[in-house]
Order: sequence, then C-alpha cells, then structure tokens
Amino acid sequence: MVSRVAARMVTAIEGLRGERRSSLWGSAVDVTLALARAPQHYLRAQLVLLGSLAGGGRADGDDLEELACGLELLHLFMLVHDDVIDDSRLRRGRATVHVALLEAAPALGLPNARNLAIVVGNLLHVLAMRSFARADRRGAAFGVILDACLRTGVGQFEDIVGWDQRSTYVGAFRTTTEDKAAYQSFAAPFASGLLLANPDGDAQKALAWGRHMGVAMQGLDDAADLVGDPAITGKDNFRDIVEGRLSLALMILLKAASPDERAFLRTVIGAGALEPSDRVELDRLLRASSDPRLPRGHLRRDRRCDANRRQCAVLCGSARRSGCVRTRPQRDTGDDARC
Repeated sequence: MVSRVAARMVTAIEGLRGERRSSLWGSAVDVTLALARAPQHYLRAQLVLLGSLAGGGRADGDDLEELACGLELLHLFMLVHDDVIDDSRLRRGRATVHVALLEAAPALGLPNARNLAIVVGNLLHVLAMRSFARADRRGAAFGVILDACLRTGVGQFEDIVGWDQRSTYVGAFRTTTEDKAAYQSFAAPFASGLLLANPDGDAQKALAWGRHMGVAMQGLDDAADLVGDPAITGKDNFRDIVEGRLSLALMILLKAASPDERAFLRTVIGAGALEPSDRVELDRLLRASSDPRLPRGHLRRDRRCDANRRQCAVLCGSARRSGCVRTRPQRDTGDDARC
C-alpha cells in the first residue's frame, strides 16, 4: 500500500506541471517532487493502514489510499511552511523548497524565494484536500483530520512564541507537542483510518494512543536535534536552541547544568545563530552531563536503519497493547506488501 500512496502523491504533484505560467514554475514542481521522493517513513500512511485494521477494515482500497495520500500531502505542506518559518536549509537530506528555488533563480532574492515556497505549500494543501474529497465514507475520518489541523496551527503558534527561560514549563511542552506534532502525525492518521473502516467506531483510545506516541517520538526528535548528524537526520541540528523552541531534551539539559553552564545556555537559546565555539561547548555539556536521560554521541546510521525496519512492527505492537487493535493484521498480497 505504501508504494501506491507514494505514487498517488507523485501523480498529484506532477499534475501541477500543466498549470505552468512561467519558466520557474517547472522548477517549483521539480523541487517539490524531489522533496516528496526523498527517503522517508510514510508514517502517516502506515498509521492509516493500522487504523483501518484496528476498525476491522481492509489493508488496501482506493478510499484508504486517498486518505493516506491526503495526509502525506498535508504533512508535506506543513513541512514546506515550517522550513520557511525556521529558515531551514535542509529537509530529508535535500535543499528546502525556498533554498532550492533561490538556487534555481538567484535573481529572485531570498524574500521572494520564501514567498514562492509559501505558495507551493498552499498548493500542496489544496492537493491534500482534493485527495480527501475523493475518499468515500470520509465524514467522521475527515472531522478528526480537520481537528488535528486546527490543533497543529495552535501548537505551531505557541512553538514560535517560545518559552520563558525562568521555568521549564513541562506542562506547556507536552500541550504544545501534542498540538503541534502528536495529533497531526500520529493520532489523526490512526483514528481516521479506524473511522474510515468503521464510522461508528470509538476513536478515543486511538487518539489517546496517538497523543502518547507522538510525544514520545517528539522527544526522540528533540534528542536528534542536539546530537544528530545532518547527513543522517536530513535536517540542520541545534535548531531548537537557535530558535528558542520548547524541547524536552533542552529542558533536561538546563536542569542538569551548573549555574555557569545554565548562564551560557541562556545566552544561546533563541540567539538566532551559533558560533563554532558555542557548538563545541554544547557538545561538551552533553557529554559531561550526568543525567542519564540526555543523549550522548552522534546517531549511528546502522541503528537508524534498524529502527526504520522495525518501525511498523513497533507501532502495531504498541497499539495492540493499548487495546486499540483487536483484529489480526491482514496481509497485502501485492508486490509492495512492505511497510
């Protein structure tokens, strides 16, 4: 199923090429396709499938695939806008849309390149809505997705506002993380798949599981921001510190730091940029910390690959233990019966 969802995404984006109005339009489609085709988990598509199975539904079908495609396009739209907000240069190991457009047409200037990337994101949002509209029996499932979109917007707003360094604000971190990441990436895909299979089903357990799983995965992402190798994660690191964003790992690091170390951290949190010496000091603090919850060293490629291969099995097992899944997973007997 996942490969078919990926193909639907590519077809939808490729369809924009026929709307060409300028020489740069083709470049915009190309950079968007490059981002869509980059190595990724298709996590939302897998969760839609898992949700369908949890509701006693099928493991394939046009409705299921259109719903999954819409969620992946919606996620891509959010990534493009998020990269503009953060002024990120890398996404999935490739240049972000605004950076790629600027490279294709340097005369644009950065402000116009960012504006065009926002427009590209808006078009991806339209493609997502079109995909949702093609899925029959989508009423309850679409309602969950729209709720998640609203929560994501609120969470993004609070994430940009940042946090008061006088407090660790653990509660604020969890609320913002649930809103910004957990609902859109975990809870809504899982619950919408369940409701597509069984519109009268109770999605509350699915939503609760998705919130918990989303917060846990965000904690791992926060750790990767501190110690990850961009060549492996496909993203710039130390972005949470540079932008002063709520981060579980950063809050733990502040709590574990000495007064002098805490004073240093407060000078770099939200600074907008890091000097090489700042990066060296941050790495030293991570390695020297006695708190066992903090990550040390760089993420290893072999461990990341092993984790990717096990991802679907872990999600399925976690959902069964939480009581969300009561049916045995069905096998997709097609050539692409891989998660």
